[in-house]
Amino acid sequence: MLSFHHYWAAVIALVTVNWVAPLRAAPFAYISNQLDDSVSVIDTLSGNVVDTVSVQGKPAGVAASPDGNRVYVSTPEAAGFAVIDTKQRKVIAKVKVGEGSLGITVSPDSKHVYVADWYNNKVSVVGADSLKVTGTIAVGQSPSGVIVSPNNRWLYVANRLDNSVSKIDTYKQAVVKTVQVGEHPFGLTLDTRGDRLYVANVKSDDITAVETATMKVIATVKVNMLPYATALALNDSRLFVTNQDDGSVSVVDTETLKEIGLIPVGEKPEGICTHPEDRYVYVANWFDSNVSVIDARNLKVVNTIKTGEGSRGFGRFFSAH
Repeated sequence: MLSFHHYWAAVIALVTVNWVAPLRAAPFAYISNQLDDSVSVIDTLSGNVVDTVSVQGKPAGVAASPDGNRVYVSTPEAAGFAVIDTKQRKVIAKVKVGEGSLGITVSPDSKHVYVADWYNNKVSVVGADSLKVTGTIAVGQSPSGVIVSPNNRWLYVANRLDNSVSKIDTYKQAVVKTVQVGEHPFGLTLDTRGDRLYVANVKSDDITAVETATMKVIATVKVNMLPYATALALNDSRLFVTNQDDGSVSVVDTETLKEIGLIPVGEKPEGICTHPEDRYVYVANWFDSNVSVIDARNLKVVNTIKTGEGSRGFGRFFSAH
């Protein structure tokens, strides 16, 4: 039988273990700092940068693997992407794909990495296990944002200079449909079911909502100056849009498809991604070299976190580790 002292010691130890475990499981935000050649790792529980990973080649795009093991970071000046092991917090591989590597995404099953080549008008398909290029897909001019459907079947690519978005069959590795959107499309976001695609059009200062089944435009929503990227929050009910030229984030009601709010953030906001718990939206501010954290419920900035120089964070940057 345990003594009174040993009993409470065991209870305290158990409570301590149960309390510490969530801290270790808190999602981390991996923010690319293009001017620093680094990636800042933010512990979202403490709201602090807890690590910095050196990534050469002017890191820009970020794609966190859904299994939590890796973060892929596009490196335009190194003609490819770097692979970060999230447990070691270091680069474990560098993959060459093309001179204009920018937009990057990973499939929901974590098996394939897709990289848009801005200069060569193609998307490279890379096996996540082998880190070898297994195919290339011809797309429109200056492909930028890329995203994969929840069922891994479809890949969507924003063709910036063609003012269009292409839908690619990932099994056949071929474009099946292309739709015209606004001027200079860049960032892409899919809703949870993969039924609706949101496109940020930098030059026409608007968002295009597209029905993915038919690839037809549902609506065009005017926002502010130079919308760059988007993210959904609160069960897909609100769309948040970074406006590069006026240091703000537009908020769009996805039911009415009307702008319902405008939130001041840092200077030149670019990458944007929603915390996995679906309430807080993180915004990378390029010129201010920091990250703004927005409460999606009250539409206010609740924290600002200093990162590295030239924070871009273009892509889905949250990882479990």
